Amino acid sequence: MDFLIKNGNVYDPAQGVMKKKDIALHGGLIAAPEAGREYRQVVDAEGCIVTAGLIDYHVHYFYGGAENSVNPDAGSFCCGVTTVVDGGSCGVGSYELYRKSIMAMSDVRILNDLLIASGGQSNDKYPENIDPALFDEEKILEFFSKYPDNLVGIKTRISKSIISPKDAEKSLKRTIEIAEKAKTRVVVHVTDCSLPLAELADMLRPGDVMCHIYHSRGENTCLDADGKVHEGLFKARERGVIFDASNGRSNFDLEVCKAAIQQGFTPDIISSDINSSSFFLHPLHSLPRILSKYLDFGMSLEAVLDTATIAPARLVSRPELGSMEEGTPADICIMRLEQKQIKHEDIAGNTFTGSQILMPMMTFKGGSCMYCRADFC
Repeated sequence: MDFLIKNGNVYDPAQGVMKKKDIALHGGLIAAPEAGREYRQVVDAEGCIVTAGLIDYHVHYFYGGAENSVNPDAGSFCCGVTTVVDGGSCGVGSYELYRKSIMAMSDVRILNDLLIASGGQSNDKYPENIDPALFDEEKILEFFSKYPDNLVGIKTRISKSIISPKDAEKSLKRTIEIAEKAKTRVVVHVTDCSLPLAELADMLRPGDVMCHIYHSRGENTCLDADGKVHEGLFKARERGVIFDASNGRSNFDLEVCKAAIQQGFTPDIISSDINSSSFFLHPLHSLPRILSKYLDFGMSLEAVLDTATIAPARLVSRPELGSMEEGTPADICIMRLEQKQIKHEDIAGNTFTGSQILMPMMTFKGGSCMYCRADFC
């Protein structure tokens, strides 16, 4: 099925270039428009941004297998999302079931960070056990060898409710050791962290990720007692450590985020952490709504789009998913940047009124239309 998208402001994250032009979708790939070709539909994208399908680097999509997870396709295409990374819903104990069931029946592209704890994040009543003595290194390494098409990292959560400060360093070091053998990165959940964030960051390798970096729970946040971003976090970034804003319901604070961004500590990645507690509800809502507030925090449109396209595409070693070049997959998001007052809030009760909102109009996955707003096209 072929489509012609006309008059759009086409943004190619891989090149960092915004240009008004027409593009075609043919055979599941982006193509040059052809005079005389009969297209299934001509889409007038006048006044819209046409870019690569969004990549949500942190979701929970093991729907029916983990209590915090949501329906993958319902949470993706209406938000312009065509690729996601599940942030550790599964460990080795449940990953293959997830792969053969939910993943196999979903149209959105689902990649996975495997939780270091074998049981995964199965329920909300008690957390995973990240005692390093219980890590199944043999099976983790087997899975990374067996499923290189899908596994893109190892996830751990270094929160006080999960592991004590006295045991946290040992657990994290063991996780990094296993990741080194698996030739993959570590993604660390740092909300209410058991370790000072600068100290934790110093343990990480280039390419490892700290997620929920703008949380405000506990004493170990990205800000010191004077409200300044810890110098060690800037140094970690210089070494190549990646910082994910990863909103979630309980993992983000508006005031912390604004203060950090004013000091130049902007996110490398912006993801949603979409889950059953805030599925299209505040204080999370959706990835486009989350992205929008960073525009009002002072980031450029291109920089914001990069955090949800080319930056995660490169992290998962699929740069073609962040490209608008001819011959790359026709995963496309059409959005309109609307000027209107929009309220943002966080779990602490802080509120912020923004002035602009990214509104998904149409989403294509592999050249097929997966969503179109009722009043568009």
